[in-house]
Amino acid sequence: MYSYRNFIILIICVVLSSCGKKESPGTSGVKPTMDTAQKAEPVQITDTSHHLFFKPKVGSVERYHIVDRMAMNSNDVSPNGQTAKHAASSTTEFFIHQTVKAVRPDSSVDLSYRVDSIIMSSLRDTAKVTYSSSNIKDKVNDDYREFNIVVGKDFSIRANKYGDLDTMIDVSSIANALLAPVPDSLKTKLEVRRMATQQAEQVANAYVMRVLVHNPTRALVKDTTWRNSSDVNLDIAQGLSFPVHIEATETVKGLEKRGDMVLAVLEDNTTTTPKKRVFEEGPAKATIAEFVATSHSVVHIEDATGLLVHRSMQEKRNVTMIVESTQHAGDKRTVTQNGSEEMVTELVE
Repeated sequence: MYSYRNFIILIICVVLSSCGKKESPGTSGVKPTMDTAQKAEPVQITDTSHHLFFKPKVGSVERYHIVDRMAMNSNDVSPNGQTAKHAASSTTEFFIHQTVKAVRPDSSVDLSYRVDSIIMSSLRDTAKVTYSSSNIKDKVNDDYREFNIVVGKDFSIRANKYGDLDTMIDVSSIANALLAPVPDSLKTKLEVRRMATQQAEQVANAYVMRVLVHNPTRALVKDTTWRNSSDVNLDIAQGLSFPVHIEATETVKGLEKRGDMVLAVLEDNTTTTPKKRVFEEGPAKATIAEFVATSHSVVHIEDATGLLVHRSMQEKRNVTMIVESTQHAGDKRTVTQNGSEEMVTELVE
């Protein structure tokens, strides 16, 4: 059972950990395959069974540039009226290239990846941190191990015909980097290798999902909107979660021609709302006074290959939670957290 004090600590930990996550995009002198400033030429969908399939050419190499900007601020008002404020922001920018290794009889595709470079800068309150994979000191600094274990490492996956991740094929290079500081006597133990492989798959997944894109399983019809809803439990702290309703839509904006490419344009919107706003755990009562969580993205997918060409995504998260003691009237703490993220993925030349 939670004590009132532990309940408060859990909520604050969530706020602070979210603040530390902030990232923000930068600009580099790269030439994107799709010029967003160029006027697109509409292309009519004449085939009533027009589908998108992930069918890149074997041997082709695609290079992607990803910039992820995040911002977070929190305001914590304690029972005595004292206020603690925190703010964080960061920018993470990386280049990753994928090589199409094989297309199997079931139309699944084997892909190889390598993260070529990463640049990160973050500001948490007054503490500033920067990282560059081209900096020799940063490359040997254990503080940046989360980046160094993946930069320059080859790993491979298999995607299905709709562009969804199906299987991790080989992440041994990342697993070996994770095991580097482990004593030799432990490296050969099966359980240790298994845990390292699982962690390596999670690392690889985080990067791969930035460049893979799901191609709709239904035929494309302009201005058609598909809807999906679900109810899940959203974790906000260890052992503490609350039920939310997720409403998602995907709209086919149509086909357009840019340069020598015909692109399918899809727009996604997701809204998350709490199904329950009041929670009681032992001597503590928590009330969600405000909750806003929205996501919007627009993707451009090459019609001929199903490859992601450009994706822009924006997310907003605003939460105000009031935690009060059920045993001591007026013993109340209010925590407000506001966050946003903007991410752009683009295929570059």
